[in-house]
Amino acid sequence: MKPALFTDRDGTINRDCPYCHDPADLFIFDDAVNIIRDYKSKGYLIIIITNQSGIARGFFTVREMEEFNNALLEKLREKGAGVDGIYFCPHHPGDNCTCRKPGDGLIRQAMKDFDIDLENSVVMGDRDDIEGELARKLGIKSIILHR
Repeated sequence: MKPALFTDRDGTINRDCPYCHDPADLFIFDDAVNIIRDYKSKGYLIIIITNQSGIARGFFTVREMEEFNNALLEKLREKGAGVDGIYFCPHHPGDNCTCRKPGDGLIRQAMKDFDIDLENSVVMGDRDDIEGELARKLGIKSIILHR
């Protein structure tokens, strides 16, 4: 079992556009890269968990989001900050799904795919009311980056 760094995407790793989907808008924060590299060097899995309601709202498609994600992953790799997986919630906030953060559905999905030591895992994000709340629900540490 390995612990994971579960990290938000928009506003945490990259500047929030908002509804980021165009790779031309990609700007990565150096502090997030440093944290990802640090946790990776300690043997943590790096898992991106991201709410993407822009899909449900019709602002962009899953394919456009995947193109943005691929550009993000490539830039992170170039900076030595590899990612093990990306999980997203495509639903509208009013859909009451279990995958939309601060719900734990994305983490539960990742736990099915990876042998994760949840007790020693960490949630990183830019919003205490979302990522902080998710970490509290799970009883694990959080890192909140104030942008």
